[in-house]
Order: sequence, then C-alpha cells, then structure tokens
Amino acid sequence: MSSGDDRIWFPGNPWPDGHRIVEFEWGGWLDPDIGLRFTFELESADYNADDPPELEDDDDGDDGWGSSFESSKVVWRNYHRCSIRPAMGFVVGTPDEPLDFEVLASRTFRVDRPEDVAQLDDEDDLAFHIYLLGHDSVADHHIRFPATHAPFEFGLEWVGRLALTYIGDEEFKHRFRVRVGRATFRGFQVPDELDDEAADRLLTACVRDAARFRLSRDGGERRYVPVS
Repeated sequence: MSSGDDRIWFPGNPWPDGHRIVEFEWGGWLDPDIGLRFTFELESADYNADDPPELEDDDDGDDGWGSSFESSKVVWRNYHRCSIRPAMGFVVGTPDEPLDFEVLASRTFRVDRPEDVAQLDDEDDLAFHIYLLGHDSVADHHIRFPATHAPFEFGLEWVGRLALTYIGDEEFKHRFRVRVGRATFRGFQVPDELDDEAADRLLTACVRDAARFRLSRDGGERRYVPVS
C-alpha cells in the first residue's frame, strides 16, 4: 500500500507537482545465478486525478518534453496512469557482498546504466518495465533508502531515465522521480527451481543474519519473510 504523500514526478510533463502513488510494494526474490534481488511494483493515480473539475478538459499545449504529443494533457489522459513492474529487479546481495539491512540506509544502488542497457538483447533483462505513454522503457536508476522507520521499514528515493519506446524513441532523454515515505519489505520469493535446502544455502550466503527471516508457504508461494 501507499500513503497519500507518496508521489512520482515526470519533469517536463503537464503536471509539475507530480502524481499520487496509490499502490507500492517492495519485495524481492532469490536469483539462483547471483544472489538476492529487490523488486518494486508501483501504480500511480490517474494522471489528471488531482486536477480541479473545471480543468478536466484543459489542454494548454505546453511542450515540456519537446513536442505537443508528449506534453499534451489529452494524450496523457488517454493512457490513464503509470505503472512500474519488475522484470529482473536489481541485485542487492551476493556471497561476496551480503545484504545488510542495518546499513541499507547508507547505500545507493545504481541499476541499468545506459552503457550496460545498450548491450542487452532483451528488455526482460532490465530491472523494470514501465507503462507510461504506452509500454515505454526505464533505465539508469539511482535508488536510496534514506530513512529507517523500523528494522524492515524504510523511506525510498528513486530517480531514473525514460525512453518513449512505444513511439519508437530509444533515447533515455526524459526523467522520473519517486518518493515513498514508508515502505515495508515483504520478503524474498523463492523460485520453483530452488528446493528448500538450496534456498536456505543461498539466503544464508547472501544476507547478514539469515535468522531474521523465516520461510513462509502462505498461499502456496514460498517466500522468506522478515521475522517480526
């Protein structure tokens, strides 16, 4: 879930004050090939949700992103809202550098650098997928958890770049910014190819103090969840 103060911004679009985030989920999974990954799932309110009723049909023709197409409120409303979903997520713990939640607030994760993205053959190898003005692309993420509220509850600051690939523009020339005041980590999902013993070994190798997690089977899904 998300609080009413959580927002996402797309600098240069017709709403300089950004958009409310109505759903945000912070999870992760055990990647047998490398270690632990974090994932985010985000959904915004409708782009024009905070517009006064008298501005419902307003389209001021601002060209904040360089053309009337990207900046037109009419066009944005046609795509309703933004959603960001995990593809691979991003690596946060390996046997060589285990994840330590005690120092998470001091770390910045740089994910999908443009030079690395250029070498990828498949968008499913990116950390995230985005639906913005159609199915577009995101990369060059800088992700921080600057505030600790509880052992597995943090604030989030996240910036990255956008490419409007839905209309054929492959250049990551636009930006987005996310602020979440309080996010609770839901745990690491276990893929089917890992049996319980292999999953235990991987988690123990890739996170400090594995005893802070227990293996849950709620809903038929295996997940290492934080111990409250």
